Amino acid sequence: MWWMVGVGLVGLFLAAQAWRARTCHEVEISGHRRVVVITGCDSGIGYSVAMSARAWGWTVVATCLSPDGEGAAHLREAGVHIVIVDLTQTHTLAHLLHTIQRLKMNNQEVWCVVNNAGLLTYASCEWQTSEMVERQVAVNLTGVIQVTKALLPTLRRNKGRVVMVSSPAGQVGTPTMSVYSATKWGVEGFTQAIRRELASTGVSVVLVRPCNLPNRTGILRNNAAQLREMIEGAGEETLRDYGEAMKEAEQVFHEAYGNVNQVQGLRDDRLLECFRSAIMSKRPLATYSAAPLLVRVALNLLQLLPTAWVDFLCAIDFHYIVLSLAKNS
Repeated sequence: MWWMVGVGLVGLFLAAQAWRARTCHEVEISGHRRVVVITGCDSGIGYSVAMSARAWGWTVVATCLSPDGEGAAHLREAGVHIVIVDLTQTHTLAHLLHTIQRLKMNNQEVWCVVNNAGLLTYASCEWQTSEMVERQVAVNLTGVIQVTKALLPTLRRNKGRVVMVSSPAGQVGTPTMSVYSATKWGVEGFTQAIRRELASTGVSVVLVRPCNLPNRTGILRNNAAQLREMIEGAGEETLRDYGEAMKEAEQVFHEAYGNVNQVQGLRDDRLLECFRSAIMSKRPLATYSAAPLLVRVALNLLQLLPTAWVDFLCAIDFHYIVLSLAKNS
């Protein structure tokens, strides 16, 4: 019976969060003469949030990898400042700081940073090349820490805000997402610690969890090509034990995501509403989730259940069933 009590408590907690979010939404911070920095804006969530923040009245600085890409071109047309930053090369943060200094001279101060940039290689840890592992850690975790660290002096002075972007993979570790999960668990831990570290400074720290958007963000467009690279670079034992599974996975990802457009609208009003509240609410929640209520309840319960139960549920692909309820097509 105790699990029923757990379900009830989780449901009440989430309902209270939803009520507070509705009651606080109308009290918003103006973006006038304020700058929001958003990382990873070539496509996907970063692109859509940058476009939306511009429409909400903010001066937006968007970091991109490709200055001549479709996403950067559309953002420029919307009046967004584009900065080329590669989070695997931390010296490129100098470009961002230079742009921020230039805007400051025009009386536009950075008030918020949205740490959105992220990479996902969907495959078992053993299959992935060392470079794939290193890039996910460098962008998803080290990059988040370095960007936050670089902007903290300005954010402290302005009593601003840090917005982190996590994932359901930051709540529950699941097969074939081990490396990505490690980075997102790191983001969640960093978020908790930095929130408490900055509590006396006036800087607020907020976490946003998008949910199940691979077909709307292009994050898995290159996964088939990466699997081909894994097959070509795999050791003899790995190929003997997993070679056929790797080839099948390559075909599945090619068919499912090979034709997904890199730059497109998210069609997820709830997610954009989460980001609006995370950036603009005067009294933001600590965490916003774009998942439907049933999915949020299930994910929270998976964090409370005994480990052996969660292992069993993951073995029968229960997590896939849960996340399919949030799929955005």
